Amino acid sequence: MTTQDYQQAYALWESVPGMHLSSLDNSFAGIARVIAANPTLCLVAVAQGEVVATALGATDGRKGYLYHVAVAKKQRGQGLAKTLVHTITARLKHRKINKLGLFVVADNQAGQEFWVHQGFKERADIKYLDLDL
Repeated sequence: MTTQDYQQAYALWESVPGMHLSSLDNSFAGIARVIAANPTLCLVAVAQGEVVATALGATDGRKGYLYHVAVAKKQRGQGLAKTLVHTITARLKHRKINKLGLFVVADNQAGQEFWVHQGFKERADIKYLDLDL
């Protein structure tokens, strides 16, 4: 993904239920910082000149994270999300990152089912908290 993909990616994210875009800095500048810090981990899939899937990967040097995994409704069921996630996973493994985490909104049942199907497990031992700065 490059910053040139931002407008199409953001439009895709707005179309996907459960994205909760107001929960993070999803401005152009915010996403540009993620891409700049993780250029080989932020991916898009393009069909006929349109961004149809995204997956933003990031790392703090010891753990990897996934954000904004989304697929356009008409493109679902083709394995795009799985392919993007597997590519990011392979790139993280190459960097010796051994753990990958993600956040799913509590009422996003479809998202939770997708991630469980991909082998992710819910952790009962932590509660996520954040602070708006």
